[in-house]
Amino acid sequence: MAACHGVIAGIAPEARVIDVCHLIPAGDVRRGAAVLAQTIPYLPQGIHIGAVDPGAGGARRAVAVEAGGRVFIGPDNGLLSWALHASGGARAAYEISNADHFLHPVSPTFHGRDVFSPVAGRLCGG
Repeated sequence: MAACHGVIAGIAPEARVIDVCHLIPAGDVRRGAAVLAQTIPYLPQGIHIGAVDPGAGGARRAVAVEAGGRVFIGPDNGLLSWALHASGGARAAYEISNADHFLHPVSPTFHGRDVFSPVAGRLCGG
């Protein structure tokens, strides 16, 4: 995830990045959703990236969802759903589709770095 930190820092050097967990088994969306939902009440409001994403490079969408004064960025695969609920429910949701905001080339397997992190950095920077 150092690459994700680097992307965010390169776009929004003032942004503070807090890692929640690096121990989610690859592709275990349910476990990732549980950890994020259990942790979110203790994190400051801000922009939160979820990147447990076995569908990277496939048909699933990348999304940004507002809930409880926070913005959640990640795959539209259920990963964010419990954290959204823990934050009071989604107020608005957007598909992340403007490739002008991505790193290029976009890797088919690392959307955390190439899609989610640059969008989060741009949101941090206003």
